[in-house]
This record gives sequence, structure tokens and C-alpha cells, in this order.
Amino acid sequence: MFGDRWQQILQVQGDKVALLLPDGVVTYRELECRARAQQVQHCPQLGAFYLAQGDGAEVTVALLAGFLTGLPVQVVEKDRQRRVPVVAAPPGTALVKQTVGSSGWRRCQFFSFAQIAADVDRLHEALGLSDCRLALAPLSVAHSFGLTTTVLQTLLNGLPTHWLPTPFPTGLAAALAQSGRVFLPGVPAMWKAWLIAGLDLSRVRLAVSAGSPLTLDLEKRVRESFGLKLHNLYGTSECGAISYDANEEPRVSAEDLGTILPGIECWTGAEGRLAVRSDGVGFGYDEILPGEFFGAPEHLTSDLIQPQGRQLNYQSCAGAGINVASRKLSPAEIAAKISESLGGVPVRISGAPSRDPERVQDVVCHLDLPPETLTQEFKAKVCAALAPWEVPRRWCVGQ
Repeated sequence: MFGDRWQQILQVQGDKVALLLPDGVVTYRELECRARAQQVQHCPQLGAFYLAQGDGAEVTVALLAGFLTGLPVQVVEKDRQRRVPVVAAPPGTALVKQTVGSSGWRRCQFFSFAQIAADVDRLHEALGLSDCRLALAPLSVAHSFGLTTTVLQTLLNGLPTHWLPTPFPTGLAAALAQSGRVFLPGVPAMWKAWLIAGLDLSRVRLAVSAGSPLTLDLEKRVRESFGLKLHNLYGTSECGAISYDANEEPRVSAEDLGTILPGIECWTGAEGRLAVRSDGVGFGYDEILPGEFFGAPEHLTSDLIQPQGRQLNYQSCAGAGINVASRKLSPAEIAAKISESLGGVPVRISGAPSRDPERVQDVVCHLDLPPETLTQEFKAKVCAALAPWEVPRRWCVGQ
């Protein structure tokens, strides 16, 4: 299936730029040469596979290598350790995602190429990406949102990607100056930072936000400052994009997640959580938690969302994961790191609403220790092993 699509892309634009990088460009034919030389790795549960981890080029090349050879590709965030699946990959697995998601537990998710292609093609059609000349990638291409809106669009639909190592305004401004009719996906925290920086977004053809709730205030300010409609996109890593606000006028309700995309069915499932049926739903997790359902073609999300016809209205998330500026964190992972630094002292981690709506939640650390223990030196020691986004902003000590 992929081979025919790829050959068509090569015939039409093989010598054109596929990836723009800080140190140069890569054509479609050069991508294939790199993919053919990619080193195969081996895993007891995946067999021969390719590891997609690193910068935008490394992830893209590994994906292409897997699609060309029919071997699985495991995508891992650059700053994370690879999780070895605890079960064998289902037959036909082409892609393995490693994510926390809203569940709060880091696990592997298995997908066939057909399932991935269904999501990528649905997004390409719904967002009108054929009208764009380039996708900017200021967000992680190892995350589902960045993966399906940028480098997978390059490999499956021939839309070039300009990969940026960070979402900082300076780099984004330089990238925008090079191209017109740009597709710019970002999370709300990024859009807020770009807004404050006063970027020139006149070359942006399509602006999309996903990863966490989009406030009406941010949407309004983007419209007033840039003249852009910031389109709200909702989905999960398990099944890809689910709904999209394609309207050109600003929303009147912050709960508005847009309209369910074609080929997708949604209904209210157990405990009021949104249930989804589509050809983009993956095979399942490598480890299942009680009360979950994830297996082609259906997925029960952790989100409390009310369908009204083809419209979706967001209420809240029932999952244990902590959403910090659209980065999903595992309370158990953070607690384990802090506990280890304290010699095994019990630690409980939770999320609490942040005063900054684009940050979404703050990490809260609960410790059964005397209040006088909580010094700056203590916090520095405890947080030394944490990533910056995992560091607690609130501390609760004592009984």
C-alpha cells in the first residue's frame, strides 16, 4: 500500500525538498537513500524493527525505512527512554507509539499502516492541506499531533515539512520568512508565546491548535493580532483526529470541539466518557488498565465529552494523567523519581488546575514530612532527576 504511494510521490516531486532543517534540506530521493541505509534493530516483542528517535530527520527516515520494508517502527520522544513492549506486537503492526496520554501510564500502542494512513489522509482532507505549500513543525514529531500533521503528511501526501528544534519565536520567525501558504500546528501554550512575541504570521495559511483546551480569549487574541482563525482540533493518540472546528468565525463556547470528522462515529460510553469508532483506531495497548477499551475499530477515551449530533462539547478529563502545557505526564513516574531521591519516602503526585489556562495543570507533590523540611535546598535535591516540566509547582507536607 505504501510503496505505490511513495513511488508516485517520487515520480512527481522526487528531486524537490521534502524536509527543511536547521543545517540544510533533504529531497524525497535523498530521504529514501537514507532510509535504505537505516540500521535495523531487534527486540524480543517486535522482532526486527526501526527506532524513530531524535530530530525531525531521524524520525522521518526511520518511519520511511519501516514503511518501505514492512518492519515495525517504534517512535520515542527524544528525551525519553524506549519502553520495551510487554507483549508481542500484533501481526501487521507498522507503528508503535510510546505515550502517557490521558491515562497517566506510559505504554505502547500498536497500529497497522492502514490505520495510520486513515488518520493522516482524513486530516489532509479535513484541514485542506493540499492548499498549503509547507508544514512547519515547531512541536515534537514523536508526539501524535506533530507526527500526523507534519512528517507523516510528508511521507504519505508529499507535503514538505520545515522542522524546528524548538518552538521559540526567533526560530519560527526565520522559518516563516522563507515560505508562504504555511500550515502551522501548535499547542495553546505555543500560540500564547507566539502571540506575546508579536510574530509576523502573515504567511500562515492555516493555524491549528490541539493538545489541550483552547480558550476563547486566546482564540480571540490570535484573531485580533494576526487576523487568523485558530482552528481547534481534537483527538487521541489511540485513534488520531476525532473532530475539527472548520468554521472561519471564532467559537462562542470554549466547550466547542468542532464537528466529528467523516468516517468517525462517536457516542457516550461508560461513565460518560466519549467512545469512538473509526478506521484509525489502533490494535491496542501492550498493557491494559481496568475499565479500558482500545482495540480496532473502537476506543473508549478518558474524556467526558457530550456529542450533540455531529458536534462535540468538551466537559473534562477523567484520566489520571497530568496535562502540563499539552505535555501529558505520568504521576507514577514523577513520584517514583522523587521517592528514589528521598531514599524511599512515600510520595504522591497529582495535578491541579493552573492559574495559567494555557498551562492547564500544575504538578502537586504530597509528602508526609515535617513542614520545616521543605527548604529550597530540599526542593533542589528532590527535583534534580526531574525534567523541567515534571518539577512540582505546589508542595503539600505534613499529615
